[in-house]
Amino acid sequence: MKRFTALLIVCVGTLLFSVQASAGVDIKTWQTSQGSKVMYVHSPELPMLDIEVAFDAGSARDGKQWGLASLTTTLIGTQTPTMSEEEISQKTNALGAKIGGGVDRDMANFSLRTLTRESIFKPSLELFKESLTQSVFNPDIFNRERQRLLVALKQQQKNPSEIARNEFWEKLYGNHPYAHPVSGSVETVKALKLEDLQSFYKRYFVASNATISIVGNVTMKEAKAISENLLQSLPKGEKPAALPEPQPLKAAMRSVIEFDSSQTYFRQGQIGVKRGDPDYYALFLGNHLLGGSGFGSLLMEEVREKRGLVYSVGSGFAPMRVAGPWLSYLSTKNESAKEAEKVVGDTLEAFMKSIDDKHFQAIKDNLIGGFPLRIDSNGKIIGYISMIGFYGLPLDYLEQFPKIIESLSKEDVLKAWKKHIHPDKMVTVMVGQPT
Repeated sequence: MKRFTALLIVCVGTLLFSVQASAGVDIKTWQTSQGSKVMYVHSPELPMLDIEVAFDAGSARDGKQWGLASLTTTLIGTQTPTMSEEEISQKTNALGAKIGGGVDRDMANFSLRTLTRESIFKPSLELFKESLTQSVFNPDIFNRERQRLLVALKQQQKNPSEIARNEFWEKLYGNHPYAHPVSGSVETVKALKLEDLQSFYKRYFVASNATISIVGNVTMKEAKAISENLLQSLPKGEKPAALPEPQPLKAAMRSVIEFDSSQTYFRQGQIGVKRGDPDYYALFLGNHLLGGSGFGSLLMEEVREKRGLVYSVGSGFAPMRVAGPWLSYLSTKNESAKEAEKVVGDTLEAFMKSIDDKHFQAIKDNLIGGFPLRIDSNGKIIGYISMIGFYGLPLDYLEQFPKIIESLSKEDVLKAWKKHIHPDKMVTVMVGQPT
């Protein structure tokens, strides 16, 4: 029976196609009595339930204790007053449920996937609730997980790709809370104490700082009861202060880090836009053409197909609570690093001057035609509605996105790019031995 349940969940997670993909996603929202925002989509096609709880408790809230949010998120759910770590694991496996968590610069999130059969559904919800709201920070688990994180951070110091990524964020954001690595550094993680995690948990993991997303075979009445009960054990608390706006670069900045490697890892970019910026649609469409669509992109055509300088190259926006980055990225042989950099720059410059009609329409058709696949499963839908709720986007965001993309002209795209993207004020990072 356990094997059957686990197999069903795996199959559903892989194959679940939702009616919402073609009919639109009908999102309902409300607040719990403790101030948590709730996002809900009814999906009765299969006996499944997905829940995601996102807290404004990402690494941007670390202060000077880099890695604090990451390590706190790791320890949440490892022990409760009534269950040890092993008992939580055994109970989760016995129910065939899937409980997970993660952290980035903006948020810490926790998820549950379970069947809605009553014998599984209610115990899974109670297990998720207890592990999330009644976590006990065991000193032995803390020491073990901190040591694991330190090992991982030391390994990152030997990884040129990780070095390039961390250097890019540091140079781009300076003293802003986004600048430091999500996992922290060896020095800052070594300095963390158990009391630091407990204080962070009490400050940020409160009901008013949470967004609860629910997708699955439960009615709105049931969803309201679930959301009201889920974080009941947490204090209401207060939302944290807004993050400061990052300051755009006033001049280009370049960082070359010597590293004993046959490849040079390249990152180049600048401050982009935040979630909800009205220009994001035009910027996203343009980036899909420039470097966001794989083999259909200009960067792939110019850097790989025509010149064979790389295996992979791309670009992308990462809109966040406040303006996230736009960057282009690649890795190449040391001797071709400077040439690859020049081709990226030339391609960006040419793109911002004019866009080919045929290529532009093909990219639009690709985005619009493929959009239903972005919301064809409960797992994808809950990711989107959690984002919509957390960042305060319009409820019809998913419905409007393809319509707005369809309405955009080349002129709209070029205008947005010229407004926001400044090729003469980029951070450029190279890690390797570029010659």
